[in-house]
Amino acid sequence: MLNCSRLVGEVSVYYLIEEFVLKFCIRRNIFSLLLAIGIAAPAMAAGSFAENSLAGWVQYTATGELELRAVVTGDCPVVEIDGQPVAMDIRVAATSAHPNVVCSTLLPEGVARLELDGQAMPVPVANPQRIVVVGDTGCRLSAGHGLYQECNNDSLWPFAQVARSIAAYEPDLIIYTGDYIYRESPCPEGDEGCADSPWGDNLATWEADWLRPAHPLHLAAPLVLIRGNHEICSRAGSGWFRYLDARQHPGICIENTAPWSLLLDNISLGIMDTATLKKDGESLAPLFAEQLRELDHALEQDSWLLTHRPFWGYGADDDSGELKTPTAELQDAVRMAGLPASTRLLVGAHIHLAELLEFANDRPPQLVVANGGTQLVSRVEPPTTIDGVDITEQLVIYQYGFVVMEALGRSSQQWDVGFRDIEGRELERCRLHKESVSCSK
Repeated sequence: MLNCSRLVGEVSVYYLIEEFVLKFCIRRNIFSLLLAIGIAAPAMAAGSFAENSLAGWVQYTATGELELRAVVTGDCPVVEIDGQPVAMDIRVAATSAHPNVVCSTLLPEGVARLELDGQAMPVPVANPQRIVVVGDTGCRLSAGHGLYQECNNDSLWPFAQVARSIAAYEPDLIIYTGDYIYRESPCPEGDEGCADSPWGDNLATWEADWLRPAHPLHLAAPLVLIRGNHEICSRAGSGWFRYLDARQHPGICIENTAPWSLLLDNISLGIMDTATLKKDGESLAPLFAEQLRELDHALEQDSWLLTHRPFWGYGADDDSGELKTPTAELQDAVRMAGLPASTRLLVGAHIHLAELLEFANDRPPQLVVANGGTQLVSRVEPPTTIDGVDITEQLVIYQYGFVVMEALGRSSQQWDVGFRDIEGRELERCRLHKESVSCSK
Protein backbone atom coordinates (compact mmCIF):
# COMPACT_ATOMS: atom_id res chain seq x y z
CA MET A 1 0.00 0.00 0.00
CA LEU A 2 1.18 3.54 -0.75
CA ASN A 3 2.58 5.09 2.45
CA CYS A 4 1.66 8.80 2.55
CA SER A 5 3.72 9.58 5.63
CA ARG A 6 6.80 8.18 3.94
CA LEU A 7 6.05 10.11 0.77
CA VAL A 8 5.95 13.38 2.71
CA GLY A 9 9.52 12.74 3.77
CA GLU A 10 10.78 11.59 0.39
CA VAL A 11 8.90 13.64 -2.17
CA SER A 12 8.78 17.41 -2.44
CA VAL A 13 5.40 18.71 -1.28
CA TYR A 14 5.56 21.31 -3.99
CA TYR A 15 5.00 21.06 -7.70
CA LEU A 16 7.08 17.92 -8.17
CA ILE A 17 4.55 15.65 -6.44
CA GLU A 18 3.21 13.50 -9.21
CA GLU A 19 -0.50 13.65 -9.80
CA PHE A 20 -1.30 10.05 -8.92
CA VAL A 21 0.50 10.35 -5.56
CA LEU A 22 -1.28 13.57 -4.72
CA LYS A 23 -4.75 12.26 -5.55
CA PHE A 24 -4.18 9.14 -3.45
CA CYS A 25 -2.94 11.08 -0.45
CA ILE A 26 -5.64 13.71 -0.60
CA ARG A 27 -8.20 10.90 -0.22
CA ARG A 28 -6.40 9.94 3.01
CA ASN A 29 -6.45 13.41 4.53
CA ILE A 30 -2.93 14.38 3.53
CA PHE A 31 -3.60 17.97 4.58
CA SER A 32 -4.17 16.86 8.17
CA LEU A 33 -0.99 14.83 8.06
CA LEU A 34 1.03 17.76 6.74
CA LEU A 35 -0.27 20.06 9.43
CA ALA A 36 0.49 17.49 12.10
CA ILE A 37 4.17 17.39 11.09
CA GLY A 38 4.41 21.17 10.75
CA ILE A 39 4.18 21.61 6.99
CA ALA A 40 1.56 24.04 5.74
CA ALA A 41 -0.88 22.53 3.27
CA PRO A 42 -0.64 25.48 0.82
CA ALA A 43 2.91 24.36 0.01
CA MET A 44 1.35 21.64 -2.12
CA ALA A 45 1.05 22.61 -5.73
CA ALA A 46 -0.42 20.81 -8.73
CA GLY A 47 -3.52 18.89 -7.74
CA SER A 48 -4.40 20.87 -4.61
CA PHE A 49 -7.59 22.06 -6.30
CA ALA A 50 -10.47 19.89 -7.45
CA GLU A 51 -9.78 17.51 -10.32
CA ASN A 52 -11.30 19.79 -12.97
CA SER A 53 -9.41 22.93 -11.77
CA LEU A 54 -6.13 23.58 -13.56
CA ALA A 55 -5.05 26.75 -11.74
CA GLY A 56 -6.25 29.59 -9.56
CA TRP A 57 -4.81 32.88 -8.34
CA VAL A 58 -5.70 36.33 -6.97
CA GLN A 59 -4.74 39.43 -8.95
CA TYR A 60 -5.28 43.16 -8.85
CA THR A 61 -7.44 44.64 -11.60
CA ALA A 62 -7.15 47.94 -13.45
CA THR A 63 -9.77 49.42 -11.10
CA GLY A 64 -7.61 48.60 -8.07
CA GLU A 65 -9.96 45.80 -6.98
CA LEU A 66 -8.95 42.22 -6.26
CA GLU A 67 -10.19 39.38 -8.42
CA LEU A 68 -10.00 35.63 -7.97
CA ARG A 69 -9.49 33.72 -11.21
CA ALA A 70 -9.70 30.00 -11.85
CA VAL A 71 -8.98 27.90 -14.94
CA VAL A 72 -11.24 24.86 -15.10
CA THR A 73 -12.28 22.12 -17.48
CA GLY A 74 -15.92 22.11 -16.40
CA ASP A 75 -18.34 24.45 -14.68
CA CYS A 76 -17.11 27.46 -12.74
CA PRO A 77 -16.65 26.54 -9.07
CA VAL A 78 -18.33 27.94 -5.99
CA VAL A 79 -15.76 29.66 -3.78
CA GLU A 80 -15.92 30.57 -0.13
CA ILE A 81 -15.40 34.24 0.73
CA ASP A 82 -15.27 34.97 4.47
CA GLY A 83 -17.29 31.82 5.06
CA GLN A 84 -19.97 32.57 2.45
CA PRO A 85 -20.37 30.56 -0.78
CA VAL A 86 -20.09 32.62 -3.97
CA ALA A 87 -20.49 31.24 -7.50
CA MET A 88 -17.73 32.33 -9.86
CA ASP A 89 -18.68 33.83 -13.23
CA ILE A 90 -17.37 32.85 -16.65
CA ARG A 91 -14.66 35.26 -17.78
CA VAL A 92 -14.19 33.56 -21.12
CA ALA A 93 -15.47 30.29 -22.57
CA ALA A 94 -13.53 27.45 -24.16
CA THR A 95 -11.99 27.73 -27.63
CA SER A 96 -10.28 25.19 -29.86
CA ALA A 97 -6.83 26.44 -28.82
CA HIS A 98 -7.79 26.84 -25.17
CA PRO A 99 -10.32 24.09 -24.31
CA ASN A 100 -10.90 25.35 -20.80
CA VAL A 101 -13.06 27.90 -19.04
CA VAL A 102 -11.60 30.90 -17.21
CA CYS A 103 -13.73 31.95 -14.24
CA SER A 104 -13.54 35.07 -12.10
CA THR A 105 -15.13 36.84 -9.18
CA LEU A 106 -14.38 40.23 -7.64
CA LEU A 107 -13.47 40.14 -3.98
CA PRO A 108 -14.96 42.51 -1.41
CA GLU A 109 -12.76 45.13 0.19
CA GLY A 110 -11.24 43.81 3.39
CA VAL A 111 -11.68 40.13 2.51
CA ALA A 112 -10.02 38.08 5.26
CA ARG A 113 -10.53 34.46 4.18
CA LEU A 114 -10.78 32.93 0.73
CA GLU A 115 -11.01 29.30 -0.36
CA LEU A 116 -11.11 27.70 -3.80
CA ASP A 117 -11.92 23.98 -3.84
CA GLY A 118 -11.04 23.89 -0.14
CA GLN A 119 -7.62 25.42 -0.84
CA ALA A 120 -6.81 28.62 1.06
CA MET A 121 -6.06 31.46 -1.36
CA PRO A 122 -4.06 34.62 -0.57
CA VAL A 123 -5.79 37.76 0.68
CA PRO A 124 -4.49 41.33 0.42
CA VAL A 125 -2.19 43.20 2.78
CA ALA A 126 -3.01 46.91 2.62
CA ASN A 127 0.46 47.94 3.76
CA PRO A 128 2.75 45.33 2.15
CA GLN A 129 6.13 44.97 3.84
CA ARG A 130 7.50 42.06 1.76
CA ILE A 131 7.17 42.38 -2.01
CA VAL A 132 8.58 39.95 -4.57
CA VAL A 133 9.51 41.03 -8.10
CA VAL A 134 9.91 38.27 -10.71
CA GLY A 135 9.78 38.11 -14.49
CA ASP A 136 10.80 36.53 -17.80
CA THR A 137 10.07 33.02 -16.62
CA GLY A 138 9.05 30.93 -19.66
CA CYS A 139 11.20 28.27 -21.31
CA ARG A 140 12.70 29.63 -24.50
CA LEU A 141 12.09 27.72 -27.72
CA SER A 142 12.83 30.14 -30.55
CA ALA A 143 13.62 29.28 -34.15
CA GLY A 144 14.06 32.98 -34.88
CA HIS A 145 16.90 33.30 -32.39
CA GLY A 146 18.13 29.73 -32.75
CA LEU A 147 17.77 29.27 -28.98
CA TYR A 148 16.30 26.11 -27.48
CA GLN A 149 16.35 25.97 -23.70
CA GLU A 150 16.26 22.61 -21.94
CA CYS A 151 12.70 22.77 -20.67
CA ASN A 152 12.93 19.21 -19.34
CA ASN A 153 15.88 20.05 -17.06
CA ASP A 154 14.82 21.98 -13.97
CA SER A 155 18.37 23.22 -13.42
CA LEU A 156 18.49 24.80 -16.86
CA TRP A 157 14.87 25.98 -16.80
CA PRO A 158 14.41 26.57 -13.06
CA PHE A 159 11.15 28.51 -12.91
CA ALA A 160 9.30 25.84 -10.93
CA GLN A 161 11.93 26.02 -8.20
CA VAL A 162 11.93 29.83 -8.31
CA ALA A 163 8.17 29.72 -7.74
CA ARG A 164 8.60 27.40 -4.76
CA SER A 165 11.25 29.68 -3.28
CA ILE A 166 9.00 32.71 -3.71
CA ALA A 167 6.23 30.89 -1.86
CA ALA A 168 8.64 29.93 0.94
CA TYR A 169 9.56 33.61 1.35
CA GLU A 170 5.89 34.34 2.22
CA PRO A 171 5.50 37.69 0.43
CA ASP A 172 2.63 40.13 0.91
CA LEU A 173 2.53 41.01 -2.81
CA ILE A 174 4.08 39.69 -6.03
CA ILE A 175 4.92 41.96 -8.98
CA TYR A 176 5.28 39.91 -12.16
CA THR A 177 7.16 41.89 -14.80
CA GLY A 178 5.98 39.97 -17.85
CA ASP A 179 7.04 37.46 -20.52
CA TYR A 180 5.25 34.35 -19.30
CA ILE A 181 5.31 32.37 -22.58
CA TYR A 182 8.50 31.56 -24.48
CA ARG A 183 7.70 28.28 -26.22
CA GLU A 184 7.15 29.78 -29.66
CA SER A 185 8.71 27.09 -31.90
CA PRO A 186 8.70 23.30 -31.95
CA CYS A 187 11.61 21.57 -30.27
CA PRO A 188 14.10 20.36 -32.91
CA GLU A 189 13.99 16.66 -33.62
CA GLY A 190 16.51 14.79 -31.53
CA ASP A 191 16.85 17.51 -28.89
CA GLU A 192 16.13 15.64 -25.66
CA GLY A 193 16.35 18.81 -23.61
CA CYS A 194 13.00 20.06 -24.89
CA ALA A 195 11.56 16.87 -26.38
CA ASP A 196 7.75 16.69 -26.47
CA SER A 197 7.36 20.31 -25.40
CA PRO A 198 4.20 22.11 -26.53
CA TRP A 199 4.56 25.40 -28.34
CA GLY A 200 2.42 28.29 -29.56
CA ASP A 201 -0.40 30.24 -27.92
CA ASN A 202 -2.54 27.37 -26.65
CA LEU A 203 -3.58 25.70 -23.42
CA ALA A 204 -0.78 23.13 -23.43
CA THR A 205 1.88 25.83 -23.68
CA TRP A 206 0.27 28.04 -21.03
CA GLU A 207 0.04 25.03 -18.72
CA ALA A 208 3.69 24.10 -19.30
CA ASP A 209 5.16 27.62 -19.03
CA TRP A 210 2.96 29.24 -16.38
CA LEU A 211 -0.29 27.72 -15.12
CA ARG A 212 1.32 24.67 -13.52
CA PRO A 213 4.91 25.65 -12.58
CA ALA A 214 3.71 28.96 -11.09
CA HIS A 215 1.21 27.24 -8.79
CA PRO A 216 3.12 27.74 -5.49
CA LEU A 217 3.49 31.39 -6.43
CA HIS A 218 -0.27 31.63 -7.10
CA LEU A 219 -0.95 30.52 -3.53
CA ALA A 220 1.60 32.84 -1.95
CA ALA A 221 0.24 36.38 -2.44
CA PRO A 222 -1.93 38.56 -4.67
CA LEU A 223 -0.38 39.37 -8.04
CA VAL A 224 0.23 42.52 -10.07
CA LEU A 225 0.63 41.21 -13.63
CA ILE A 226 2.44 43.15 -16.35
CA ARG A 227 2.25 42.40 -20.05
CA GLY A 228 5.51 41.52 -21.78
CA ASN A 229 6.51 41.67 -25.43
CA HIS A 230 5.98 37.91 -25.64
CA GLU A 231 2.31 38.60 -24.98
CA ILE A 232 1.76 40.85 -28.01
CA CYS A 233 -1.03 39.87 -30.40
CA SER A 234 1.23 38.06 -32.86
CA ARG A 235 2.71 35.91 -30.08
CA ALA A 236 0.84 34.91 -26.91
CA GLY A 237 -1.56 37.86 -26.85
CA SER A 238 -4.70 35.77 -27.04
CA GLY A 239 -3.68 33.86 -23.93
CA TRP A 240 -2.69 37.07 -22.16
CA PHE A 241 -6.17 38.54 -22.50
CA ARG A 242 -7.76 35.20 -21.73
CA TYR A 243 -5.94 34.53 -18.48
CA LEU A 244 -4.06 37.54 -17.15
CA ASP A 245 -5.10 40.99 -18.38
CA ALA A 246 -6.29 43.25 -15.55
CA ARG A 247 -9.60 44.13 -17.22
CA GLN A 248 -12.68 42.27 -18.38
CA HIS A 249 -12.00 40.10 -21.40
CA PRO A 250 -12.22 42.37 -24.48
CA GLY A 251 -13.14 39.63 -26.95
CA ILE A 252 -10.18 40.53 -29.18
CA CYS A 253 -6.46 41.06 -28.78
CA ILE A 254 -5.53 44.73 -28.26
CA GLU A 255 -2.04 45.94 -29.15
CA ASN A 256 -1.78 48.59 -26.42
CA THR A 257 -3.86 48.91 -23.29
CA ALA A 258 -4.29 51.97 -21.08
CA PRO A 259 -2.16 52.50 -17.97
CA TRP A 260 -3.59 51.88 -14.52
CA SER A 261 -2.63 52.52 -10.94
CA LEU A 262 -2.81 50.69 -7.64
CA LEU A 263 -2.85 52.83 -4.51
CA LEU A 264 -1.83 50.88 -1.42
CA ASP A 265 -1.40 52.34 2.06
CA ASN A 266 2.37 52.70 1.81
CA ILE A 267 3.14 52.69 -1.91
CA SER A 268 1.54 53.58 -5.23
CA LEU A 269 2.12 51.47 -8.33
CA GLY A 270 1.73 52.75 -11.87
CA ILE A 271 1.44 50.06 -14.56
CA MET A 272 2.10 50.65 -18.27
CA ASP A 273 1.70 48.28 -21.21
CA THR A 274 4.98 48.60 -23.14
CA ALA A 275 4.75 45.29 -24.98
CA THR A 276 4.45 47.00 -28.39
CA LEU A 277 6.70 49.97 -29.24
CA LYS A 278 5.65 50.84 -32.78
CA LYS A 279 2.48 51.05 -34.85
CA ASP A 280 2.72 50.94 -38.65
CA GLY A 281 6.43 51.54 -38.26
CA GLU A 282 5.98 54.71 -36.18
CA SER A 283 7.23 55.08 -32.63
CA LEU A 284 4.60 55.00 -29.89
CA ALA A 285 6.58 57.50 -27.81
CA PRO A 286 3.77 60.10 -28.06
CA LEU A 287 1.28 57.55 -26.71
CA PHE A 288 3.60 56.66 -23.84
CA ALA A 289 4.10 60.37 -23.10
CA GLU A 290 0.35 60.82 -22.76
CA GLN A 291 0.19 57.79 -20.48
CA LEU A 292 2.94 59.26 -18.29
CA ARG A 293 0.90 62.45 -17.95
CA GLU A 294 -2.15 60.39 -17.01
CA LEU A 295 -0.23 58.52 -14.33
CA ASP A 296 1.16 61.78 -12.99
CA HIS A 297 -2.41 62.71 -12.02
CA ALA A 298 -3.31 59.24 -10.75
CA LEU A 299 -0.38 58.45 -8.46
CA GLU A 300 -0.79 60.00 -5.02
CA GLN A 301 2.36 59.16 -3.06
CA ASP A 302 5.87 57.80 -3.45
CA SER A 303 5.40 55.49 -6.39
CA TRP A 304 7.01 52.77 -8.45
CA LEU A 305 6.46 52.81 -12.20
CA LEU A 306 6.09 49.26 -13.55
CA THR A 307 6.77 48.35 -17.18
CA HIS A 308 8.04 45.26 -18.95
CA ARG A 309 10.59 47.12 -21.03
CA PRO A 310 12.91 49.22 -18.85
CA PHE A 311 13.20 52.96 -19.31
CA TRP A 312 16.96 52.85 -18.77
CA GLY A 313 18.59 49.43 -18.51
CA TYR A 314 21.46 47.61 -20.14
CA GLY A 315 22.51 44.12 -21.12
CA ALA A 316 23.63 41.95 -24.01
CA ASP A 317 21.62 41.60 -27.19
CA ASP A 318 20.25 38.06 -27.54
CA ASP A 319 21.70 37.57 -31.00
CA SER A 320 24.86 39.68 -31.28
CA GLY A 321 25.89 39.68 -27.64
CA GLU A 322 26.62 43.38 -27.94
CA LEU A 323 25.63 46.00 -25.39
CA LYS A 324 22.13 47.45 -25.69
CA THR A 325 20.50 50.14 -23.53
CA PRO A 326 16.73 50.01 -23.99
CA THR A 327 14.19 51.50 -24.34
CA ALA A 328 14.47 54.40 -26.84
CA GLU A 329 10.70 54.91 -27.19
CA LEU A 330 10.25 55.24 -23.44
CA GLN A 331 13.25 57.54 -23.17
CA ASP A 332 11.71 59.76 -25.87
CA ALA A 333 8.40 59.73 -24.00
CA VAL A 334 10.13 61.02 -20.87
CA ARG A 335 11.65 63.86 -22.87
CA MET A 336 8.16 64.77 -24.05
CA ALA A 337 6.25 64.47 -20.75
CA GLY A 338 8.62 63.73 -17.89
CA LEU A 339 8.00 61.00 -15.35
CA PRO A 340 5.18 61.19 -12.81
CA ALA A 341 6.39 63.57 -10.10
CA SER A 342 6.01 60.95 -7.35
CA THR A 343 8.20 58.33 -9.09
CA ARG A 344 10.84 56.90 -6.75
CA LEU A 345 11.66 53.67 -8.60
CA LEU A 346 11.35 52.29 -12.11
CA VAL A 347 10.72 48.54 -12.29
CA GLY A 348 11.18 46.65 -15.57
CA ALA A 349 12.37 43.39 -17.08
CA HIS A 350 13.03 42.27 -20.71
CA ILE A 351 16.83 42.01 -20.41
CA HIS A 352 17.46 38.52 -19.05
CA LEU A 353 19.38 39.38 -15.90
CA ALA A 354 18.73 41.33 -12.69
CA GLU A 355 20.17 44.78 -12.07
CA LEU A 356 19.72 47.95 -10.05
CA LEU A 357 21.05 51.20 -11.49
CA GLU A 358 21.29 54.59 -9.82
CA PHE A 359 21.71 57.70 -11.97
CA ALA A 360 22.80 61.29 -11.63
CA ASN A 361 20.59 64.32 -12.33
CA ASP A 362 17.61 63.19 -10.21
CA ARG A 363 16.69 60.34 -12.55
CA PRO A 364 14.98 57.61 -10.44
CA PRO A 365 16.77 54.28 -10.01
CA GLN A 366 15.96 51.51 -12.50
CA LEU A 367 15.37 47.98 -11.23
CA VAL A 368 15.39 45.22 -13.86
CA VAL A 369 14.16 41.75 -12.86
CA ALA A 370 14.13 39.33 -15.78
CA ASN A 371 15.99 36.31 -14.43
CA GLY A 372 13.05 34.13 -13.40
CA GLY A 373 13.79 31.20 -15.69
CA THR A 374 14.21 32.28 -19.31
CA GLN A 375 17.68 31.73 -20.76
CA LEU A 376 20.00 34.44 -19.45
CA VAL A 377 22.02 36.90 -21.52
CA SER A 378 25.79 36.93 -21.66
CA ARG A 379 27.92 39.40 -19.75
CA VAL A 380 28.87 42.78 -21.20
CA GLU A 381 31.22 45.55 -20.16
CA PRO A 382 29.17 47.87 -17.93
CA PRO A 383 28.43 51.27 -19.47
CA THR A 384 29.09 54.46 -17.51
CA THR A 385 26.13 56.36 -18.98
CA ILE A 386 22.69 55.56 -20.41
CA ASP A 387 20.79 58.07 -22.51
CA GLY A 388 23.18 60.85 -21.63
CA VAL A 389 23.08 60.47 -17.82
CA ASP A 390 25.87 58.99 -15.68
CA ILE A 391 25.35 55.76 -13.76
CA THR A 392 26.45 56.47 -10.17
CA GLU A 393 25.79 53.04 -8.62
CA GLN A 394 25.06 49.66 -10.17
CA LEU A 395 24.64 46.03 -9.23
CA VAL A 396 24.16 43.36 -11.91
CA ILE A 397 23.29 39.69 -11.29
CA TYR A 398 23.80 37.07 -14.01
CA GLN A 399 22.01 34.26 -12.16
CA TYR A 400 18.49 32.89 -12.08
CA GLY A 401 16.32 34.02 -9.21
CA PHE A 402 14.07 36.86 -8.06
CA VAL A 403 14.14 40.10 -6.07
CA VAL A 404 12.58 40.87 -2.69
CA MET A 405 11.67 44.37 -1.52
CA GLU A 406 11.48 44.73 2.26
CA ALA A 407 10.08 47.92 3.76
CA LEU A 408 12.05 49.58 6.55
CA GLY A 409 9.23 50.78 8.76
CA ARG A 410 5.61 51.33 7.84
CA SER A 411 6.23 54.11 5.29
CA SER A 412 7.68 53.85 1.78
CA GLN A 413 10.77 56.00 2.45
CA GLN A 414 13.32 53.15 2.48
CA TRP A 415 13.36 49.61 1.15
CA ASP A 416 15.95 46.87 1.27
CA VAL A 417 16.36 45.26 -2.16
CA GLY A 418 17.49 41.65 -1.92
CA PHE A 419 18.68 39.68 -4.95
CA ARG A 420 17.99 35.98 -4.36
CA ASP A 421 18.99 32.83 -6.20
CA ILE A 422 16.89 29.89 -7.35
CA GLU A 423 16.74 28.43 -3.84
CA GLY A 424 15.85 31.78 -2.26
CA ARG A 425 19.32 32.43 -0.81
CA GLU A 426 20.37 36.07 -0.77
CA LEU A 427 23.14 36.95 -3.22
CA GLU A 428 23.38 40.73 -2.80
CA ARG A 429 21.51 43.48 -0.98
CA CYS A 430 21.00 47.16 -1.71
CA ARG A 431 19.09 49.88 0.10
CA LEU A 432 16.67 52.11 -1.73
CA HIS A 433 16.54 55.45 0.03
CA LYS A 434 14.07 58.17 -0.85
CA GLU A 435 16.42 59.68 -3.42
CA SER A 436 19.41 57.34 -3.69
CA VAL A 437 20.66 53.75 -3.74
CA SER A 438 23.45 52.13 -1.75
CA CYS A 439 24.64 48.55 -2.28
CA SER A 440 26.72 46.40 0.03
CA LYS A 441 30.22 45.73 -1.22
